[in-house]
Amino acid sequence: MPPRNKVFDLPQEVREQLNEKLVSSGFQGYEALAGWLSERGYNVSKSSVHRYGQDLQEEFEEAMGDVRKTTELARAMASEGEDESGHLIDATARIVQDQLLRISIAMRKAEHEPDVAAKHLSSVTKALADIGRVSLSQKKWAKELRVEVAKEAAEKAETSMATQGMSREAIDSIKRDILGIA
Repeated sequence: MPPRNKVFDLPQEVREQLNEKLVSSGFQGYEALAGWLSERGYNVSKSSVHRYGQDLQEEFEEAMGDVRKTTELARAMASEGEDESGHLIDATARIVQDQLLRISIAMRKAEHEPDVAAKHLSSVTKALADIGRVSLSQKKWAKELRVEVAKEAAEKAETSMATQGMSREAIDSIKRDILGIA
């Protein structure tokens, strides 16, 4: 197992400043960033900053890709009109679940602060359970809506067919077909 990168030993606020500098510089200038850390009393090599920056860049680009996908998905669903079946909620829940899974994996790797990681994992687990409940509620609502729409359609069809002189047997058969689609 390779030794842990010294960047992870930096105080959280310094690491956050480093992250901002890495992103704003386009993940370049590692020597200058190692010098910036040295000026603040932290002895971290250019190579360590570079390895850390590469990992952060990979995570950053992956997250930006997910944001683009989510945006495109939401636009496509919005252009289709109403989202009665809750596809947008399902897609959003899947994306959030994916992100929470990534966070929980990252937490497991965060060996330097096990108490903090355990606390955050608890929050992630609660968030996953909340998303599961939202998804189940949405599916239950969508099913109830389909049943209600089918009942209304069957009642209107029955009235229309009865006024046209259709037999009771034919009307009941058509109503069963309509209600069967729910």
